[in-house]
Amino acid sequence: MKKKYILTLVVIGVLFTLALTISTGYGLYISTSENNDKDATTLNCFKVYFSNTDTIELRNINPVVNEEGEESSPYTLTITNICDSTKELQLRLNVLKETTFKTKALTISSAGHIELKPTLYSNLSNSKTTNENAIQSKLIGKISIEPNETIRTNIKLWFDERKTTEIKKEDVFKAQFELIDTESTIKSPFYEVLLSNESDIDKKNNPNFESSAYTNEGLYQINSNEGKHYYFRGVVNNNYVKFGNYIWRIVGINPDNSIKLILDKSATTMNYSIYQNAIDYTGLKYIYNNVTINNNVSDYLEQWYKTNITDRGLDKYIVASSFCNDSSYFVNGYNTYFNGFTRLITDKRPTLTCPTTNADFGGTYKQKIGLITADEVALAGGVYNTNNYNYYLSNGESFFTMTGAEYNNLTAYMFIVTNTGSISTAPTTSSYGIRPVINLEPTLTVSGSGTTENPYTIDIE
Repeated sequence: MKKKYILTLVVIGVLFTLALTISTGYGLYISTSENNDKDATTLNCFKVYFSNTDTIELRNINPVVNEEGEESSPYTLTITNICDSTKELQLRLNVLKETTFKTKALTISSAGHIELKPTLYSNLSNSKTTNENAIQSKLIGKISIEPNETIRTNIKLWFDERKTTEIKKEDVFKAQFELIDTESTIKSPFYEVLLSNESDIDKKNNPNFESSAYTNEGLYQINSNEGKHYYFRGVVNNNYVKFGNYIWRIVGINPDNSIKLILDKSATTMNYSIYQNAIDYTGLKYIYNNVTINNNVSDYLEQWYKTNITDRGLDKYIVASSFCNDSSYFVNGYNTYFNGFTRLITDKRPTLTCPTTNADFGGTYKQKIGLITADEVALAGGVYNTNNYNYYLSNGESFFTMTGAEYNNLTAYMFIVTNTGSISTAPTTSSYGIRPVINLEPTLTVSGSGTTENPYTIDIE
């Protein structure tokens, strides 16, 4: 068995701690020098050189425009593979606990064997680190090194003045670079596992949403106002997750790399609301006499979460995420239609951007549990009034989505999925299945392969 290890740049040469005062110019203004064998640290299969230091400590921070940042002096990383096989490494940047300056303005670029256009640190993929002093870890890039090959990467960091407004003199920014061998005992986060199972996602054309998905189409990507999403479509056979003694199906990956799950079978059968005679009752919540009231299904979901997640000590693995209860609508004659009606029935163009909604009901909720939207069902392979027993959301049960359809004849209608897999509509007072939806924390790791026989299992602490 191969020895597993982590290369952490803390041990490289003599560790310098930079205390820089930047009054003008270029973010992290670092001078570089050529390294020689005297500066090298040899670890397992690698000789590693790093110009000056791996640890950054900044005070009196002066943000700059990106054009200036790109002219700054780089941190130069040089690595030589001294073994007889190809090796894979990941380069990460860990923000340390001493940091008080907001990292939303931190911008990183890289040239050489790791190519990275100027990117906000917050938009990089989350990573998992063994550094106990780190509050956040992000992946800068991956490196593949052939036997006896030497690679070099220049990394530049600065603070974008457009992304920060308030700077205190006493603010501190402290971070540390880290190299991780992919053979290490640190597992890749769940979202990386899912993406690694798919090839050429970026090259896929948008599917035809007018036709139901009858084959395993794998992962697609789609953009929303929140960023890039990935979603499963079709007869998917490797998106099963076992969590909290339940079996779930993976809906997709959110822009923050959290994983959206839907319960494989309905938790219960009930009405969405005990009322149907007002358009407001399509909302998870609605306002009555200036008081916000939970709809019937919302009360149930909150109690289900408490019993099955919170009370079992699993809440820390779930993140609050956006749930779209689209209440945007238009009036046509005597009838009122939600915009989802046009998107999904007429145009067949699902979206993950939540439209501007009515302030009295519905909207975008930031919470830890909700329902799937009808748009997500359409992305997964469902089509209005079209049977499909085979795509992964079709489970032989009829169940509610959280997307309103229309309000006619004093009756509010929700989009549902029928027991034949078809998207349809039904009054809010009808009784259908409730399939809770949650979002797993981005840095979680898993075991298993995602099949029914060997579902993904969350590595519980």
